[in-house]
Amino acid sequence: MRRRRSVVAAVFCTTVLANMAAPSISKADISTESLKRAPLAQDTVRKVVNGIAAELREGYVFPDLGKQAADAIQRDLDAHAYAKASDPGEFATQLTERLRSLTSDNHVRVIHGDPFANRPKPLDMRGTGFQVKRLAGNVGYIHLASFIPPGDFKPAADKAMQDLSDTAALIVDMRDNGGGHPASVAYLVSFFLDPSQRVHINDLIWRNRGTTSFRTESFWSSPTRVSYLGKPVYVLVGPKTYSAGEEFAYDLQALKRATIVGEKTRGGANPGGLNELGSDFFVVVPTGRAANPITGGNWGGVGVSPNVAATSEVTQEAALALATRDSKL
Repeated sequence: MRRRRSVVAAVFCTTVLANMAAPSISKADISTESLKRAPLAQDTVRKVVNGIAAELREGYVFPDLGKQAADAIQRDLDAHAYAKASDPGEFATQLTERLRSLTSDNHVRVIHGDPFANRPKPLDMRGTGFQVKRLAGNVGYIHLASFIPPGDFKPAADKAMQDLSDTAALIVDMRDNGGGHPASVAYLVSFFLDPSQRVHINDLIWRNRGTTSFRTESFWSSPTRVSYLGKPVYVLVGPKTYSAGEEFAYDLQALKRATIVGEKTRGGANPGGLNELGSDFFVVVPTGRAANPITGGNWGGVGVSPNVAATSEVTQEAALALATRDSKL
């Protein structure tokens, strides 16, 4: 039986990319050109493909589709589709593209090297992802890079919202948000809802590993330090808005509590964990899917469509114009 080790808990993952660094080899031993031509060991290729196939069959949130994808990549292996694979990073990219073509799920990915090597660094000094300022017309502005785990996220969100609690309207910029923790999404959404009511915000439907049964994890609003109920809220989105960043916009749009401004988002709604395959290869196989209690669906594969379309160059200006107008009504 293949040894399996999951190294990251299943959450709405931020985008992680392959580390493409080549091994350090003396020019006297082998030329760069020869290194490029040398294929990966076929036992490594087979181990990686079979490991991915096992994860798809055992854990993928859509069991039938997981089996179909697993069968397909193993047929590829038998047909020597990966025989010319040489660069580990390119092999990981080839597998990722193949899996996404089979599943239409952009949370599925194969990584070689350090999975966190290219994780975007927080833009603020404290690492919470929040940047806060006031714009013209007493309009608050929050730029949020990611939804870090709730233990650190909640105090940062409390401070950001407290600092802007007296503004007439609020813009929340999710254009660079690559995802994060769903409990932190639910907490930030809570600031914009009626504090006297407990509101059902989102569900995650998780597959029980190795079965075709599922369990539901529900996320509800919770008490916050301040309330922003009754004031206009605008969420900025774009092509880089992903996963938990998309959920924030989708939830507020479904609740009719915010106007979404910008461009359609990427469309990643299926969270999953990072699984080690050996030889510095990893795979993310989604084991859950989002289910909004209002719409019954999610943004997976289609993205979040804005209420007000605007190109990236004018998204913030468009939202500010709306905020200035609506806060005077």
